[in-house]
Amino acid sequence: MKKLLLSAIIVIAMSCSSNSDDAPATVAEDCNCDRVVEATTFNVVGTPQNPAINYYTAYTTINDCTGVQRERNHTTTVASEIPKVGQCR
Repeated sequence: MKKLLLSAIIVIAMSCSSNSDDAPATVAEDCNCDRVVEATTFNVVGTPQNPAINYYTAYTTINDCTGVQRERNHTTTVASEIPKVGQCR
């Protein structure tokens, strides 16, 4: 009984210990990438004669190598082209 209890305690202690192999892998920085960190989009519906939807986006990017932040604007009629957080721009 003592051996069983001791074995259980050892197994629990081993499972609670931190393991450096579980640390997340670091991602290589891409110096040609300005990563979108914030994006605000609104849309405007056109006229009855031209019902296209225009998407206006104000977004902020940061370059992870240089630390430079930029605020930019983007206008499109295609929803898939809207800048999203995490994208390279």
